[in-house]
Amino acid sequence: MERRTVVIVGDSLFAESLSQMLAQSDRVEVAACVPTPGAARAAIAAHQPDAVIVAVTDRAGDDGCGQLIAAQPDLPVIYADLNADSVQVITSQRIDARAADLITAIAELPKRR
Repeated sequence: MERRTVVIVGDSLFAESLSQMLAQSDRVEVAACVPTPGAARAAIAAHQPDAVIVAVTDRAGDDGCGQLIAAQPDLPVIYADLNADSVQVITSQRIDARAADLITAIAELPKRR
């Protein structure tokens, strides 16, 4: 199975623990563990990861998710909240700014449960 590279963003014991846990896997390579979304941009440019994990311990820590998605729309962002029992994978795609393109993108969205 192909090994995947990730960059972890977070300034907490949770982010460090997550980094150590994933580093033990033969399927995941942790290219960098950085404290801020700003530092993540440099790590993303240097390592070209398959995904970014934003590790937060409270709601105040999720400010950078939108910035990462806007800067790298083709890069999946995995939002891992210490206080949740699941993770959220956020993906994005760029579309042209014309109304017809926006309408098409909305029409092609998967149905919500």
